[in-house]
Amino acid sequence: MQWLFGRSVGNVDLTSWHQRPYTPGVELGPRPHDNRDNHERVVAQERPGPPQAIARRLADAILRFDVFPPTLATPIVARTPVEVGDVVGLRYRFVPGIDLVFAARVYDRFDEVVGDQWRCGFRYRTLVGHPECGEETFTVEKNLTTGAITVALRSWSRPESWLARIAYPIVRRLQLQAGRSALGHLQTLI
Repeated sequence: MQWLFGRSVGNVDLTSWHQRPYTPGVELGPRPHDNRDNHERVVAQERPGPPQAIARRLADAILRFDVFPPTLATPIVARTPVEVGDVVGLRYRFVPGIDLVFAARVYDRFDEVVGDQWRCGFRYRTLVGHPECGEETFTVEKNLTTGAITVALRSWSRPESWLARIAYPIVRRLQLQAGRSALGHLQTLI
């Protein structure tokens, strides 16, 4: 985690994050008492069948990591669309005048049909230095039979840094707020 103070709006360099391994234990998956979140919302309706303009627009936003409202967080990516192996960062507005920067590595990207569901998005896992240990999936899904389009953020996590453990109730509240805010932001993009 990196702290940024003042009104610094320059580009944040993720170079040091590229060398970092995954958070220890993240590859083992969630433990029994870890947080598990499933934020999802039906945001639109298209004609049944393959994804059309709305679903594709949402997929493009997710693959460029434009998932959080700009008033809350700014994505930091080296390229778009994101690819497996990319390090993606987030500049989170913690309190006025103080931003936090943390990063994760994309380990899966998908654009596929499973049964009667099309889905597109990616998954990432946290890196050493992230305040949490966990992984998150960002996805847009379309029911090919009904045409309903859903955006979703699904994750598991646990506090990793001493600060996240000490301030757990606050960190958890902010984490849940970010997930809900992302759904609202993605809905505005349609």
